[in-house]
Amino acid sequence: MKKLLLISSLACLTFIKVSAQQDPQYTQFMYNKLAYNSGFAGTEGDKICVTGLFRSQWMGFSNGSGLNTTNTTSGQSDIGSTPNTFVGNIHSNIGNHFGIGLNISSDKIGFQNNLNPILSIAYRYNFSNGSLLSAGIGGGIMQESIDGSKLKPLDIGDPKIPIGNVVAQAADFNFGLYYKQPSLSIFDDFYVGLSATHLNQGIINLYGSVNSQMRMHNYLVTGAVYNGLMGGNLALEPNILVKYDQAKLTTDINVMAMYNNKFRAGLTYRTIDAISFLAGYKFTPEWQIGMAYDFTTSKVRDYSNGTVEIMMKYCFTVHLKEKPPPIPIPRLTPRFL
Repeated sequence: MKKLLLISSLACLTFIKVSAQQDPQYTQFMYNKLAYNSGFAGTEGDKICVTGLFRSQWMGFSNGSGLNTTNTTSGQSDIGSTPNTFVGNIHSNIGNHFGIGLNISSDKIGFQNNLNPILSIAYRYNFSNGSLLSAGIGGGIMQESIDGSKLKPLDIGDPKIPIGNVVAQAADFNFGLYYKQPSLSIFDDFYVGLSATHLNQGIINLYGSVNSQMRMHNYLVTGAVYNGLMGGNLALEPNILVKYDQAKLTTDINVMAMYNNKFRAGLTYRTIDAISFLAGYKFTPEWQIGMAYDFTTSKVRDYSNGTVEIMMKYCFTVHLKEKPPPIPIPRLTPRFL
């Protein structure tokens, strides 16, 4: 019953004037950079990279699965209790200086759904030492929908609570800078990115006088690889992500270990929120999967069984065959008969 009351309170708060739009968070942020940095588009060489990630946060609000269930005590549905996020993106370079990418995220929180497709275009400058600097802009929409038929208002006929499904959207723009360098001191594959989402801070007119205003989110991400262990068979990959949403500052500090360029495992500490265990496997240099489990450290742990995240990434190269030169065909003309 406590879980149902907590989620109902969170859902009802949606219908007062909202002053912030919280971006979804990702424990495996280091494999999902396009989701928050448009400058990352086209920075993985000549490869076309596709990434999919599913996150089920704070499992336990609906029996740990996010499935439609019924509370045996109250007889009310627990549908939508567990926040679920899916993000999918694809990006590639275009020629020597441009990159393009598409990121689509779907975030479900209670009875509210957020859909955010963003198309990114980046310009890349390549340095003679193999480093690159990329600047990207992204544009799309933020769409919000709420199923008011599943809400139980305290006052019947409250004008701020819809009785059916309502949908609204607003334009959304992002910006990002991304820098990559082959080596830095004892590290390889050093990278750093600086980005901002919801630059225009659009207002979504959701229902009557109820609206939701997006707030700018700022990100700083950096990481590298240290290959000097066990004769090169073991590599350490430190990664840091700093997030600021005008309400709070959080930092993810991560260290991954990769053995034989196949097996990966690591830990992440997220300030205020969680400690995470990560694992992954690279089937080939092009195809890898990853999993993460967050142990909640905030007060939400009283209602949560933790958070699970699953990631899959595949990169491939398109080889275009050159057309063979045309076979010369001898021709006779009356001039040379």
